Amino acid sequence: MSALTYQESNGLAEIAMDDGKVNALSEVMIEDLLAALQTAADADLPVLIHGRPGCFSAGYDRRLIAAGGPASIAMRAAGDRLTLALLDHPAPVVIACTGHAMAKAGFLLLLADYRLGVVGGFRVSLNEVAIGMTMPEPAMALARERLAPTWLSRCALQAEALDPQQSVSAGFLDELTEPEQLLGKAREKLTTLAALDRPAYRETRQLLNAALRAELVELFVLAQRR
Repeated sequence: MSALTYQESNGLAEIAMDDGKVNALSEVMIEDLLAALQTAADADLPVLIHGRPGCFSAGYDRRLIAAGGPASIAMRAAGDRLTLALLDHPAPVVIACTGHAMAKAGFLLLLADYRLGVVGGFRVSLNEVAIGMTMPEPAMALARERLAPTWLSRCALQAEALDPQQSVSAGFLDELTEPEQLLGKAREKLTTLAALDRPAYRETRQLLNAALRAELVELFVLAQRR
């Protein structure tokens, strides 16, 4: 059974991640996400992405990171393509953060147009430094662009795990709701964004993301050469 499901309804697309565990962003999971996003993009559909109850995603597959080698490189390359696919999506993108969001998953939140989270004992963290990794340059560029400046050191350098309210203050999330209301409110928000003039939304979104996208592409190319 696939850990990802894709469905379309009323002119909206919905992507759900649920591997029964922590929704690790393995190369397979990322490729499935990319395929689903491409399907939605081809149909010019707004997209809602969410995880399983209690966990949006723990980020990249830690086993592959620890092992290194071609599999780890391929996973990260797929992650770079996912970053660009989210920035380039032609229609609104909303993420419903169903619980914990760590490392790469935290960066996915920063790529969405609107992010809803849930109240409770959940954490959002860019935990690279905490697990012995230097923050990649593209990731730092994204954090610097999207996080509130007063929270940047605490998130990127100090690897602080933020509670839901702190996650709103830092810029990972836009609003919080009760878990049982999350998907309903996320669908309502996506419907509201979908009602905006699509060409104007798409072109303004491109202008909004242009400088960041250009910087990320340059950093991705530099990283591949090293």
